[in-house]
Amino acid sequence: FWLKDWLSRRGPARAARPGDAMCSTSKQRFFLEARENRVRKPFSGKVRLLAIALNYEGTESPLNCTVDAERITELASGSKVTDITKMYDTGVTEKHPSAEEVKEEIAAFAARCKPHDFFVLYYSGHGTVQDNPEANTGQDSLLCLRSRAGEDQQMVDDELAGIISSAFHPEVRVLIIADACSSAGIMDCDTPGIWGKRRVVAISGCQENQCSVDTGDGGAMTNALLKVLRRKTVRKMRKKRAVSIQYVFNRMVEFMPEEDEEEEEEDEDYQEGEEDEEGDEEECEASEEEEEEEE
Repeated sequence: FWLKDWLSRRGPARAARPGDAMCSTSKQRFFLEARENRVRKPFSGKVRLLAIALNYEGTESPLNCTVDAERITELASGSKVTDITKMYDTGVTEKHPSAEEVKEEIAAFAARCKPHDFFVLYYSGHGTVQDNPEANTGQDSLLCLRSRAGEDQQMVDDELAGIISSAFHPEVRVLIIADACSSAGIMDCDTPGIWGKRRVVAISGCQENQCSVDTGDGGAMTNALLKVLRRKTVRKMRKKRAVSIQYVFNRMVEFMPEEDEEEEEEDEDYQEGEEDEEGDEEECEASEEEEEEEE
Protein backbone atom coordinates (compact mmCIF):
# COMPACT_ATOMS: atom_id res chain seq x y z
CA PHE A 1 0.00 0.00 0.00
CA TRP A 2 1.19 3.50 -0.72
CA LEU A 3 0.21 6.77 0.89
CA LYS A 4 1.09 10.23 -0.34
CA ASP A 5 -0.55 12.93 1.75
CA TRP A 6 1.26 15.94 3.04
CA LEU A 7 1.02 17.58 6.43
CA SER A 8 2.86 20.67 7.58
CA ARG A 9 5.25 21.38 10.39
CA ARG A 10 8.42 22.98 11.62
CA GLY A 11 10.31 25.69 9.73
CA PRO A 12 7.80 27.84 7.80
CA ALA A 13 7.76 27.22 4.09
CA ARG A 14 5.30 27.08 1.22
CA ALA A 15 2.99 24.11 1.44
CA ALA A 16 2.47 21.91 -1.59
CA ARG A 17 -0.28 23.13 -3.88
CA PRO A 18 -2.47 21.22 -6.33
CA GLY A 19 -0.43 20.64 -9.44
CA ASP A 20 2.84 20.15 -7.60
CA ALA A 21 4.58 16.82 -8.05
CA MET A 22 3.06 14.14 -5.82
CA CYS A 23 0.91 16.78 -4.17
CA SER A 24 -2.33 16.24 -2.31
CA THR A 25 -4.26 18.75 -0.27
CA SER A 26 -5.37 18.96 3.33
CA LYS A 27 -8.83 17.80 2.26
CA GLN A 28 -7.57 14.51 0.91
CA ARG A 29 -7.28 11.44 3.04
CA PHE A 30 -5.25 8.32 3.64
CA PHE A 31 -4.87 6.34 0.41
CA LEU A 32 -6.88 9.24 -1.11
CA GLU A 33 -9.99 7.18 -0.39
CA ALA A 34 -13.09 8.21 1.51
CA ARG A 35 -13.69 4.76 3.02
CA GLU A 36 -11.50 3.96 5.97
CA ASN A 37 -9.88 0.60 6.47
CA ARG A 38 -11.01 -1.26 9.54
CA VAL A 39 -9.06 -3.25 12.08
CA ARG A 40 -10.63 -6.67 11.80
CA LYS A 41 -8.11 -8.43 13.98
CA PRO A 42 -6.12 -6.34 16.49
CA PHE A 43 -2.44 -7.15 16.68
CA SER A 44 -1.45 -9.24 19.67
CA GLY A 45 2.15 -8.18 20.26
CA LYS A 46 3.83 -5.48 22.30
CA VAL A 47 4.48 -1.88 21.28
CA ARG A 48 8.12 -0.79 21.56
CA LEU A 49 9.06 2.87 21.11
CA LEU A 50 12.36 4.53 20.20
CA ALA A 51 12.07 8.33 20.52
CA ILE A 52 14.83 10.45 18.95
CA ALA A 53 14.84 14.23 19.35
CA LEU A 54 17.43 16.93 18.78
CA ASN A 55 17.43 20.55 19.94
CA TYR A 56 20.74 21.53 18.28
CA GLU A 57 21.64 23.81 21.17
CA GLY A 58 24.53 26.15 20.44
CA THR A 59 23.95 26.06 16.67
CA GLU A 60 22.53 28.72 14.37
CA SER A 61 19.27 26.80 14.00
CA PRO A 62 18.23 25.53 17.45
CA LEU A 63 14.92 23.74 17.90
CA ASN A 64 12.86 22.51 20.83
CA CYS A 65 12.11 19.02 19.60
CA THR A 66 12.51 17.26 22.93
CA VAL A 67 9.14 18.78 23.89
CA ASP A 68 7.54 16.75 21.11
CA ALA A 69 9.34 13.56 22.09
CA GLU A 70 8.46 13.97 25.77
CA ARG A 71 4.78 14.32 24.92
CA ILE A 72 4.87 11.27 22.67
CA THR A 73 6.65 9.10 25.24
CA GLU A 74 4.38 10.33 28.03
CA LEU A 75 1.33 9.32 26.03
CA ALA A 76 2.90 5.95 25.21
CA SER A 77 3.76 5.33 28.85
CA GLY A 78 0.20 6.21 29.84
CA SER A 79 -0.96 3.62 27.32
CA LYS A 80 1.07 0.96 29.15
CA VAL A 81 3.96 0.87 26.71
CA THR A 82 6.93 -0.20 28.84
CA ASP A 83 9.71 -0.62 26.28
CA ILE A 84 10.62 3.04 25.64
CA THR A 85 14.06 4.44 24.87
CA LYS A 86 14.79 8.16 24.54
CA MET A 87 17.74 9.57 22.60
CA TYR A 88 18.16 13.35 23.05
CA ASP A 89 21.12 15.59 22.24
CA THR A 90 20.66 17.63 25.43
CA GLY A 91 22.65 15.31 27.70
CA VAL A 92 19.66 14.21 29.78
CA THR A 93 19.39 10.73 28.27
CA GLU A 94 21.84 7.86 28.48
CA LYS A 95 21.64 7.30 24.75
CA HIS A 96 22.74 10.05 22.35
CA PRO A 97 21.31 10.53 18.82
CA SER A 98 24.55 10.02 16.94
CA ALA A 99 24.45 7.95 13.77
CA GLU A 100 26.32 5.05 15.36
CA GLU A 101 24.25 4.97 18.55
CA VAL A 102 20.99 5.16 16.59
CA LYS A 103 22.07 2.12 14.57
CA GLU A 104 23.00 0.27 17.76
CA GLU A 105 19.69 1.09 19.40
CA ILE A 106 17.66 -0.03 16.38
CA ALA A 107 19.57 -3.32 16.46
CA ALA A 108 18.81 -3.66 20.19
CA PHE A 109 15.10 -3.16 19.55
CA ALA A 110 15.21 -5.68 16.72
CA ALA A 111 16.70 -8.25 19.10
CA ARG A 112 13.87 -7.67 21.61
CA CYS A 113 11.02 -7.58 19.12
CA LYS A 114 9.09 -10.76 18.54
CA PRO A 115 6.79 -11.57 15.61
CA HIS A 116 3.63 -9.40 15.70
CA ASP A 117 5.24 -6.77 17.93
CA PHE A 118 4.98 -3.14 16.83
CA PHE A 119 8.23 -1.15 16.56
CA VAL A 120 7.66 2.61 16.57
CA LEU A 121 10.49 5.00 15.72
CA TYR A 122 9.67 8.63 16.45
CA TYR A 123 12.05 11.32 15.17
CA SER A 124 11.80 15.05 15.80
CA GLY A 125 14.57 17.24 14.49
CA HIS A 126 16.06 18.72 11.35
CA GLY A 127 15.88 16.92 8.04
CA THR A 128 17.32 17.69 4.63
CA VAL A 129 17.87 16.17 1.18
CA GLN A 130 20.73 15.38 -1.13
CA ASP A 131 20.66 14.82 -4.87
CA ASN A 132 20.58 11.23 -6.04
CA PRO A 133 19.98 10.70 -9.78
CA GLU A 134 19.18 7.04 -9.14
CA ALA A 135 16.33 7.81 -6.72
CA ASN A 136 12.80 7.91 -8.13
CA THR A 137 12.40 11.49 -6.92
CA GLY A 138 15.96 12.49 -7.76
CA GLN A 139 16.69 13.07 -4.08
CA ASP A 140 17.40 11.20 -0.85
CA SER A 141 15.91 12.25 2.49
CA LEU A 142 18.32 12.58 5.42
CA LEU A 143 17.96 12.79 9.18
CA CYS A 144 20.30 15.36 10.74
CA LEU A 145 21.96 13.72 13.73
CA ARG A 146 24.83 14.88 15.95
CA SER A 147 27.75 13.16 17.63
CA ARG A 148 28.45 13.52 21.34
CA ALA A 149 31.18 15.98 20.36
CA GLY A 150 28.64 18.16 18.57
CA GLU A 151 29.65 17.15 15.05
CA ASP A 152 26.99 17.07 12.33
CA GLN A 153 26.05 13.60 11.15
CA GLN A 154 23.44 12.42 8.67
CA MET A 155 21.53 9.23 8.06
CA VAL A 156 20.29 8.67 4.51
CA ASP A 157 16.88 7.10 3.83
CA ASP A 158 18.46 4.11 2.05
CA GLU A 159 20.60 3.39 5.08
CA LEU A 160 17.77 3.70 7.61
CA ALA A 161 15.45 1.55 5.52
CA GLY A 162 18.16 -1.05 5.01
CA ILE A 163 18.98 -1.23 8.71
CA ILE A 164 15.37 -1.71 9.76
CA SER A 165 14.39 -4.13 6.98
CA SER A 166 17.41 -6.35 7.61
CA ALA A 167 17.38 -6.24 11.42
CA PHE A 168 13.74 -6.92 12.25
CA HIS A 169 11.79 -10.14 11.91
CA PRO A 170 9.51 -9.95 8.83
CA GLU A 171 6.42 -10.23 11.03
CA VAL A 172 7.35 -7.25 13.21
CA ARG A 173 5.20 -4.26 12.28
CA VAL A 174 7.02 -0.98 11.82
CA LEU A 175 5.74 2.58 12.21
CA ILE A 176 8.07 5.51 11.54
CA ILE A 177 6.97 9.02 12.54
CA ALA A 178 9.38 11.67 11.27
CA ASP A 179 8.49 15.24 12.22
CA ALA A 180 11.20 16.88 10.16
CA CYS A 181 11.86 18.81 6.98
CA SER A 182 12.23 16.96 3.69
CA SER A 183 11.23 13.72 5.39
CA ALA A 184 8.72 12.30 2.89
CA GLY A 185 11.10 9.66 1.61
CA ILE A 186 12.77 8.75 4.88
CA MET A 187 11.78 5.07 4.66
CA ASP A 188 12.68 4.84 0.98
CA CYS A 189 9.25 3.42 0.24
CA ASP A 190 9.49 4.10 -3.48
CA THR A 191 12.48 1.80 -3.94
CA PRO A 192 11.39 -1.72 -4.98
CA GLY A 193 12.76 -4.73 -3.18
CA ILE A 194 13.39 -3.22 0.26
CA TRP A 195 10.19 -3.99 2.13
CA GLY A 196 8.55 -6.88 0.29
CA LYS A 197 5.41 -7.88 2.18
CA ARG A 198 6.43 -6.30 5.48
CA ARG A 199 3.89 -4.24 7.39
CA VAL A 200 5.55 -0.83 7.32
CA VAL A 201 4.05 2.65 7.65
CA ALA A 202 5.89 5.99 7.53
CA ILE A 203 4.26 9.29 8.50
CA SER A 204 6.41 12.33 7.76
CA GLY A 205 6.20 16.04 8.50
CA CYS A 206 6.52 17.19 4.88
CA GLN A 207 7.51 16.41 1.31
CA GLU A 208 11.11 16.15 0.22
CA ASN A 209 10.94 19.69 -1.22
CA GLN A 210 9.29 21.25 1.84
CA CYS A 211 10.13 22.53 5.28
CA SER A 212 8.04 21.91 8.39
CA VAL A 213 5.98 24.26 10.52
CA ASP A 214 6.68 24.90 14.19
CA THR A 215 3.76 26.27 16.18
CA GLY A 216 6.00 27.66 18.90
CA ASP A 217 4.72 24.93 21.17
CA GLY A 218 5.72 21.78 19.37
CA GLY A 219 5.56 20.70 15.75
CA ALA A 220 2.25 20.98 13.91
CA MET A 221 2.31 17.33 12.86
CA THR A 222 3.10 16.00 16.32
CA ASN A 223 0.51 18.30 17.89
CA ALA A 224 -2.10 17.08 15.42
CA LEU A 225 -1.25 13.46 16.23
CA LEU A 226 -1.51 14.06 19.97
CA LYS A 227 -4.83 15.89 19.65
CA VAL A 228 -6.32 12.94 17.79
CA LEU A 229 -4.98 10.29 20.16
CA ARG A 230 -6.29 12.21 23.18
CA ARG A 231 -9.86 12.38 21.87
CA LYS A 232 -12.29 10.53 24.09
CA THR A 233 -13.67 8.42 21.24
CA VAL A 234 -10.18 7.52 20.07
CA ARG A 235 -9.04 6.63 23.59
CA LYS A 236 -11.92 4.17 23.87
CA MET A 237 -11.04 2.62 20.53
CA ARG A 238 -7.36 2.42 21.49
CA LYS A 239 -8.19 0.38 24.58
CA LYS A 240 -9.69 -2.23 22.26
CA ARG A 241 -6.78 -1.92 19.81
CA ALA A 242 -9.34 -0.98 17.19
CA VAL A 243 -7.81 2.26 15.88
CA SER A 244 -6.19 2.03 12.46
CA ILE A 245 -3.36 4.29 11.40
CA GLN A 246 -5.60 5.40 8.55
CA TYR A 247 -8.29 6.48 11.02
CA VAL A 248 -5.78 8.51 13.03
CA PHE A 249 -4.18 10.13 10.00
CA ASN A 250 -7.49 11.20 8.51
CA ARG A 251 -8.25 13.09 11.70
CA MET A 252 -4.76 14.52 11.95
CA VAL A 253 -5.41 16.31 8.67
CA GLU A 254 -8.27 18.20 10.30
CA PHE A 255 -5.87 19.77 12.80
CA MET A 256 -3.24 20.81 10.27
CA PRO A 257 -2.92 24.54 9.47
CA GLU A 258 -4.27 25.73 6.15
CA GLU A 259 -1.86 27.26 3.64
CA ASP A 260 -2.90 30.83 4.40
CA GLU A 261 -2.25 30.23 8.09
CA GLU A 262 1.36 29.22 7.54
CA GLU A 263 4.17 31.73 7.63
CA GLU A 264 5.88 32.52 4.35
CA GLU A 265 9.47 33.00 5.45
CA GLU A 266 11.87 30.11 4.96
CA ASP A 267 14.36 28.55 7.32
CA GLU A 268 17.97 28.26 6.22
CA ASP A 269 19.37 24.95 5.02
CA TYR A 270 20.99 22.75 7.63
CA GLN A 271 24.69 23.55 7.87
CA GLU A 272 26.84 23.13 10.91
CA GLY A 273 23.78 22.38 12.97
CA GLU A 274 21.24 24.21 10.83
CA GLU A 275 18.17 23.04 8.98
CA ASP A 276 14.43 23.38 8.75
CA GLU A 277 11.29 21.36 8.83
CA GLU A 278 7.71 21.48 7.71
CA GLY A 279 4.94 19.11 7.30
CA ASP A 280 4.39 16.17 5.12
CA GLU A 281 3.26 12.74 5.45
CA GLU A 282 4.09 9.64 3.64
CA GLU A 283 3.40 6.04 4.23
CA CYS A 284 4.63 2.83 2.82
CA GLU A 285 3.04 -0.40 3.72
CA ALA A 286 3.89 -3.46 1.70
CA SER A 287 1.01 -5.71 2.59
CA GLU A 288 -1.71 -7.45 0.65
CA GLU A 289 -4.19 -7.07 3.48
CA GLU A 290 -6.69 -4.23 3.35
CA GLU A 291 -7.08 -3.60 7.03
CA GLU A 292 -4.72 -1.11 8.63
CA GLU A 293 -2.57 -1.49 11.70
CA GLU A 294 -3.80 -0.11 14.97
CA GLU A 295 -2.06 2.95 16.34
